[in-house]
Amino acid sequence: MRADGTGRVAGIILAAGMSTRMGQLKQLLPLGGRAAIEWIAEVVGQRLDEVVVVLGHRAEEIAPVLAAYPVRWVVNADYQTGMLSSVQCAVRAVDIEADYLICLGDQPRLSGAVVEQVLQARTQVDEGIIIPTANGKRGHPVLIRNAYRAEILGLPLDVGLNAVTRGHPEDTYELPVAEDAILIDMDTPADYRRELEQWPE
Repeated sequence: MRADGTGRVAGIILAAGMSTRMGQLKQLLPLGGRAAIEWIAEVVGQRLDEVVVVLGHRAEEIAPVLAAYPVRWVVNADYQTGMLSSVQCAVRAVDIEADYLICLGDQPRLSGAVVEQVLQARTQVDEGIIIPTANGKRGHPVLIRNAYRAEILGLPLDVGLNAVTRGHPEDTYELPVAEDAILIDMDTPADYRRELEQWPE
């Protein structure tokens, strides 16, 4: 499904981090015969006309594996300042009128079904922020409408995107989904071992 009816949606995949806790570049860790970042690029790239992957640490190693997918990449020169700078980098890089589907680059089990549920909810509810939940907990990807563009770009880096995603409860729709993979990212060697064990054959 491609989002329609209420303007464009740009996919944003955040993959600029230094993988400090992992001890190796987690974006390129192999899963099911591909690098972890490839699974996310495929799932999101198949469903949106514009997808930007934000790179930073060792960008020159990650960029080549993205060539096979319908995404483009940008480099966040300030990636060491944290995730918000990558979100801001992407917002500046995409269609100025687009809404944003913000995805984490270390959730390789993100499914197309969840992406489609979030995009579908966007056409059915009025809220400006749509956050999937599983077992009552919030996860990713998060949909933020373009009305928040100026606020996102104006946030100080020491505040973080939570100032938006938790700062407007009256304009936030929590979307229950069946997959707890929305809650699970891959930060440590133990997380990676878990992903290997749970990866579908």
